[in-house]
Amino acid sequence: MKILTFLGSPRKHGNTATLLDSVINGIKSIDNNSVEQIFLNEKNIRPCQGCNSCKKDGADGCIQKDDMQNIYPLIAKSDLIILATPIYWWSVTAQMKLLIDRIYGMDFTCGRKKVALLMTYGGELPNSGPETTEALFREICDYIKADPVAVMGVCSETIEVKDNKKALDDAFELGRMLAGF
Repeated sequence: MKILTFLGSPRKHGNTATLLDSVINGIKSIDNNSVEQIFLNEKNIRPCQGCNSCKKDGADGCIQKDDMQNIYPLIAKSDLIILATPIYWWSVTAQMKLLIDRIYGMDFTCGRKKVALLMTYGGELPNSGPETTEALFREICDYIKADPVAVMGVCSETIEVKDNKKALDDAFELGRMLAGF
């Protein structure tokens, strides 16, 4: 199984990255699956221009030439995509939003993908940020005809993920479960 992960945090070693690492460790404990990790903050992804050139007959994806041109084939070849993002202002980060907006330009006939969402956030539940982000995630999966197979959120306001044994254990077990798809 080919697994592609996107870290939407601007912090390469922060709470969201730690959560994602635990999921990846769980995946690799079951099988040495191919896991490719993309740190979005290091990518040059321009905003969608809303031109719909990608939807015209004969179009070959987005006409913008940036790092998405290298990311599109990785998405097409993957079986499972993991989106990992902190919640900023009740939604995904700007880095993740750029990716999501530009996925619109893909040809979705490349096979049904399984997609998982990992979130970290401040503010204990009830907090509408994770709920709003999960709703966005499910709508996008529906639009691109992907299977939303898992959602995990962890509050990191009072205890960082690296110090949250339960969250790390749950993430590891989630990775083991995802490896079975």
